[in-house]
Amino acid sequence: MLGFAILFCLALWFIIVCLATFLPLIRIKDKGAARITAFIGFMLTFGIWWLYMVIDGYKVYLAGKEACKQAKVTVYVPYEKWVEMIGGRDALAELAKYGTKSVLYDISKEERQKYPDYLIFGGVRYNLHDVTYKRVLIYYSYNNFNSYTKLNSILYYDWEAKTALYKYTWMPSNEASWISPSRLLGIRSGHDGCFPQNEPHYKFRNLYAPD
Repeated sequence: MLGFAILFCLALWFIIVCLATFLPLIRIKDKGAARITAFIGFMLTFGIWWLYMVIDGYKVYLAGKEACKQAKVTVYVPYEKWVEMIGGRDALAELAKYGTKSVLYDISKEERQKYPDYLIFGGVRYNLHDVTYKRVLIYYSYNNFNSYTKLNSILYYDWEAKTALYKYTWMPSNEASWISPSRLLGIRSGHDGCFPQNEPHYKFRNLYAPD
């Protein structure tokens, strides 16, 4: 039923566009006035929507370009310093036996209650996802950077030391997956995903989160 209603509306819209565009050419004897009226009719019923989509697609691209500047790795506590904080290599080896566990599936309810469900860091809310080394909490954030794009982050937080270790931030693609008017005209519509190039996430993940 919904599909039929959509098809009906599209057909009705097509008829209105055709009437607004071609009727002036038939009814108005003055060819110049007829062409101007036909152009106005086309723009009001179809062209203005097309123009809006093109402009909006480019605005999405510019928003993504700005968000890409925030894609980076921030190290708050260097790994070697953190190893000293927890008591050295022997303590690290002992804690590593804990592995990395999901708070949803791998730890008990009693242990889960020790940790906060979320953390406000830098004005952004991070939700708890995993626990590693029995003391490092892994938080995820999927935050709206602006009206057109998001910024995602992973934050490693030492629960016992009450300090952030490092944060990895990236921007997922906000490019339209469909054939948009902007693409048809060769204009940028959205932006590819942006990831830190010089500091890959796995480098820090392997340090702070044992397999």
